[in-house]
Amino acid sequence: MTIVQPIQIQVAQNVFEAWDKLGVIGRAEKLEKALAAFSDDQGKMAQWQIDNAKREIAETRVMPEPTGERNELSCQGRGSFLCASLLNSGSTEQGTETVGLVGQIFTALIAGNPVITVGQAGQDIMDKITPYVAEGVIQNIADSALDSLIEANHLAGIATLCDEAQAQQLNQRLAAKGGLICQLIEETDCENLSTIAKPHYLLRFVTERTISNNTTAIGGNATLLELGSMDD
Repeated sequence: MTIVQPIQIQVAQNVFEAWDKLGVIGRAEKLEKALAAFSDDQGKMAQWQIDNAKREIAETRVMPEPTGERNELSCQGRGSFLCASLLNSGSTEQGTETVGLVGQIFTALIAGNPVITVGQAGQDIMDKITPYVAEGVIQNIADSALDSLIEANHLAGIATLCDEAQAQQLNQRLAAKGGLICQLIEETDCENLSTIAKPHYLLRFVTERTISNNTTAIGGNATLLELGSMDD
């Protein structure tokens, strides 16, 4: 049976490679243009996530090996991310909730992932970012479409503000579905946003990529290994 993916997933998949290939610095140049449209607290959160990405994942790390090969370690996005708040109205201050949602969206974007937001809160954030990124890099769906998007086979991850019970239920739901393994990145400390504020939070939105180049002549590795095993 052919599974029809939501149109938002198809659009996100089409733009994923081009957005990811811009690299952290290229994406930062575009996203930073949107910061002036956000409130002070929201803008500070977005800028912190951008700056953290520049520190943590922008540089390709070269790891030369004693046998001659050259290994390059870098990070790339995982794919389409859904960013949404599942909090009940009044469960936390609206300002804090929006700051958290901004943090999740900017983290997913700067990491190289296209983002799908939900409802009016997501629409408001999307409208501020859309003028500065390619079409499809950030999209929005209605609240009523949330369940169908969660079930989509090619959704790479969900970043959400929720309570612990909601996180457990969503984890069980994602574990039971087929298709691509969908990463759940939850923030359950919705008053202090302690998870979103950690430098390693970003690493849950990326996957590592290693490129190995063998720069030795034929048989060179074996010769070097033999030399290395000889007694002085």
